Amino acid sequence: LSLRQQIKIPLHGGGEAIKSYIHIRDVSKGEWLAMEHGRVGEIYHLSPDRGVQVKRVVELICRELKVPFEEAVAVVPERLGQDKAYTIDSTKARRELGWVPTISFEEGIRMTGAWVSTHFDKLKGLPMEYQHKP
Repeated sequence: LSLRQQIKIPLHGGGEAIKSYIHIRDVSKGEWLAMEHGRVGEIYHLSPDRGVQVKRVVELICRELKVPFEEAVAVVPERLGQDKAYTIDSTKARRELGWVPTISFEEGIRMTGAWVSTHFDKLKGLPMEYQHKP
């Protein structure tokens, strides 16, 4: 959204943090399997096969939109309280529910880009600032 409005993306801490990105359809499929086949009272984590650096996410978005990465970002200080990595182990859901993510990270980026294009007029009026809520 920012790139389509020619607003630089603030890359906190240079984008070194690693996060687990997963498509909502994969999450929904895992939740459905947990409701149908999970054990009552158990917790099932749903995660991709690997974490991805925030910088890599922005690079892929820039490539998808044909915008030079160096022109699209502004490196800013790390956010207060930011961890170096947020990764989750979904071994239990994979083993007990037979769940696996089916939408690759790259395909998810393409799908999200298409969705933003379709809904751009509505999205551009929404706030884009991060709001930390303790």
